[in-house]
Order: sequence, then C-alpha cells, then structure tokens
Amino acid sequence: MEHRGPLPDIEIPPVALYDLIFAGLTETDAARVAFVHPETGATLTFGEVKQATDAVATWLAAHGIGTGDAVAIDLPNCPEYAAAFHGIARTGAATSPVNPAAVASEIARQLRETKASFVITNQLLLPKVAEAAATAGLAPEAVIVLDPSTGSGIDSTGSGIDAAHTAWAELVATVPDLPEVSIEPATHIACLPFSSGTSGMPKAVMLSHRNLVANLLQFNEVLLPLGEDNSIVAFLPYSHIYGMTTNLNYGLFRRFPQYTMSSFAPHAFLEIIAKYRPTILFVVPPVAAFLAKHPGVTTVSWDSVRLIVSGAAPLDGPVGEAIQSRLDTRVVQGYGMTELSPVTHVIPLDRRDIDLSTIGLAVPNVRFRVVDPESGLDVAVPAEGQSEPGELWCTGPNAMLGYLGVPRDVDAVLDAGGWVHTGDLVTVDAEGVVRIVDRIKELIKRRGFQVAPAELEALLCSHPAVADAGVLGLASAIAGEQIPHGLVQLREGAEVSGHELTHWLAGQVASYKRLGGVTFVEKVPRSAAGKILRRELPKLLPQLS
Repeated sequence: MEHRGPLPDIEIPPVALYDLIFAGLTETDAARVAFVHPETGATLTFGEVKQATDAVATWLAAHGIGTGDAVAIDLPNCPEYAAAFHGIARTGAATSPVNPAAVASEIARQLRETKASFVITNQLLLPKVAEAAATAGLAPEAVIVLDPSTGSGIDSTGSGIDAAHTAWAELVATVPDLPEVSIEPATHIACLPFSSGTSGMPKAVMLSHRNLVANLLQFNEVLLPLGEDNSIVAFLPYSHIYGMTTNLNYGLFRRFPQYTMSSFAPHAFLEIIAKYRPTILFVVPPVAAFLAKHPGVTTVSWDSVRLIVSGAAPLDGPVGEAIQSRLDTRVVQGYGMTELSPVTHVIPLDRRDIDLSTIGLAVPNVRFRVVDPESGLDVAVPAEGQSEPGELWCTGPNAMLGYLGVPRDVDAVLDAGGWVHTGDLVTVDAEGVVRIVDRIKELIKRRGFQVAPAELEALLCSHPAVADAGVLGLASAIAGEQIPHGLVQLREGAEVSGHELTHWLAGQVASYKRLGGVTFVEKVPRSAAGKILRRELPKLLPQLS
C-alpha cells in the first residue's frame, strides 16, 4: 500500500541546480544580503555570491574540472561555502562535502573514494587536510586554502597562504568566463555526501542535480505559508545534507539571508537571535532541549522567530511543546535521510493537531510504504489509530541514484523499484501521519550524525591487543541520542585497559564517533556466516540492559 501526503505533486523542472538558484537573479535580489558571518563580520550579497561562484567555476574549468570529476570541501559554515559548492556544480563536477570534525585518515578515505581532484579548506583545518591530501596522492597545489586575514576571503590577496598550496583568492579573482557544460539533471551527480545507509562503512551517496532541485521545491511547498521576508540562523553543518538543503541551498533559492555559525555555541547563538532577529531556525534535538530548558534562552526576545524545524534525530514531543509555549512560536518535526536529499516528511505548519513526536506527512512527490521486515508485505492501516510497526520505504524524484561504486544488484538500501529502505521502524495512521518507533538499522545517531558500528569495529580490530570487537549504541542523557560503546575480545595473553583503547581510538575518528566506554567480553557473538549478532550485544551488558 502506497501512501502520499496531502499536498498535490508539483512539476520538477529539468534544470541544473545552478540554474534553479541563479538564473532568475534580479538586480534587486543581487543587492540583498545573502550571508552574514557574525564571527568575522564577513557579509556577502547574492550578487557577490554569484560573482564568486562564476569565478570559481571558471578557474576550476580552466584546471580541467568538468562532468564526472569531484572536488571536496572541508570547511565549517562560512559565506565562501556557497561559491565553492555551486562553483563546483556549475562545472558539471560533484561536490564531496567533508565533515570538518573528520580526522586525516577519514578525509583521505573520502578523497580516495570520490577521486577528488581538489579539496577546499581553511587555515585552521589545513594541517589535517594537507596530510590527508598527501595520503590520497594529491599534490600540495590541489589544496585550496581560504585566507583568514580578511574574514570573508573574497577580497583577500592570498598573502597568508603557503606558496605550496593554492589561495582561494586566486579562484575568486578569476574573471568569469563560464564553461559550456551540458548537464543532464536526472543523471549528472551534483553532490557526493557520505552516509552509512542502514549499516556498514560510510559510502558516497550519488545525488543528482534533479535530486537536489526536487527536494528544494518539495520542501518549499511546506514552508510557503511563511511568506517572503525570512532569514535563517545557519549553524547546522553545510557538510551535512540537512544543513546543505534546508539552510545553504534553501536560503539561496528563496533569497533568505543566512547568519552562519561555524558550530553551535549557545552564547553566540543567543546574540544572533537578539541582534539579527531571524525568522526560521533549523535545529537538532540537543539544540531543541537547549531552547526548552536553558535559562539563558529567556534573556533575549524571540518574537521574530516564526518557525523552528527539528530533524536529524527523533524529537521528544514534550520538548517541542515546551519550546512552543516558552518561545510562543511554531515548532514542527521533519524527517529525512541523506539518500533522499534528504526531506521526505514534515508536520504541516497549520496542523497543530498533529503530535510533535511524529514526523508528520509526506512532502509532495514522495510516495512511501510501511513494510513488515519479516514478511516483506505492507502493514495494514486501521481506520483509527496507528498501524503495526514496519520499515519505512520512500521513493520520489529526491531518491538517490545509488552509492558510488556499489552495484545496484548488491545495494541493500535502494531496490530495483526505486524504493529507498530507510531502516527506520515506523507506524502510520489512515491519514498518513508517520511516527518513528525504533531503528532496525545498525547505525548509531549522535549529535545528528550517523555513526557506523562497522567502522569503529574495524578500527578496534586493528589494535594489536584486540581479537574481535562489537559496537552498540547506549542511551545518552539527551533524548534520541546514543553513545557508541565497545565490546572487546582481547587476543590471548594481550593486556590493554579500556581507557587506553578509547584514547587510542579517539585519535583516529571525529569526536562524535568516539567511544563512551569499553567492556571486555570473552567472545563477540557472530553467526555461522561471520556476521555480528547485534541483538545479542546488549545481553553482554546486563548491568546496563
């Protein structure tokens, strides 16, 4: 049984992402502020963003970048990110966004797997990015570095950049002469974000121009009631598909100013609310909890904020209700997945009768099913109340092309019918309102990011004292979040402490992937085929189960 949302499907124009965002830029819009970076004072208008985008595209094309290539961006949120992302897309190449928290080995793996020809970064991240680039076989000049001396870097002379690397200033100083590129929106890849799907090591998700264009337009239909005069606080990482679509690209598409933050910092965030009076906030549950409970929140006025959207992990309904009451603003929850560009469900702004702990209704053009994992059949939907749980499957113009380098016949997430198997266990009612009840996939959600147990297990097993390892997520003090915990089987005669192992692993992964602790076990349970029996792992922690 297929389900749809209440809004009618919309036409998805066959255009490249660059054209959707910049082709209709008027003189009036060009003069408006697109980005403000309060940390540095940098400000860019929409016209300046387009000028820099065209310059970057011209430079990259002159250096051999075109359709089928990839360029990585390892930057925190900043005004330059837009020109980097869309300059790459305008050449026909794909952007590979790197999480700024990633360590050198993780960056190098991403560069190798996407075959990135260049990587754009800043001075703060340069040491680990340069190390990763060298490991991946890139020449020093393939590392493009923002100069911190001017804040924005757009007008920089590049004087602060090591001569071995390429200065971002060189790119944006290029006189635009856009290359002639034939982009087929439905098949040409615009972005290669990394995701673990439902299990295993992170893989590059192939998102086409059509995927990204479609999701902007689908999501826009839900937010249309907000009107035209809006602005966004952009602290969600642009490197994450949630921040990329709903902040970076949606703000550009709708001509909404964005106040960029390199990361969420409570005091700086409250200062932005007070000074710039934004209207839209996109948050994750930990920030939602901050808004609901932190005493500092009441020190500023919230009357400008019209909407708060929570996503990336399940929102506790009472927390959402507390925010609405405390800040006198509308809160809704949405749902998405990197493989779906990402948004598939959102609570409509005018439906205050829908429980905030649900993910609401499907956006236009999305069809979904709720499938019994055991039988493979669609679950029955009662006339009243919620259905029995089943796995959420989604399809639509926002569904990925697949994983880079993974044949479709072995892809466990995208099936032959174009359905993305999300790995989330949900219920649905007769109206199509969906509620997340559990995860059947292996992934651990922490700080809005995915943590793949298989990745941490492989690293643990590379330690000379470790014979085998399993990783599971334990509930944290933050609702909807888990902390990775290692179950380690030592080699015969080997000695190592849990603290030593967690410290050793911490140096090899991004901070959100670090283990909260280690428990030593006699044997990690595995099937006859050698797969970890994940349902058995919690039984090895009787004191925590």
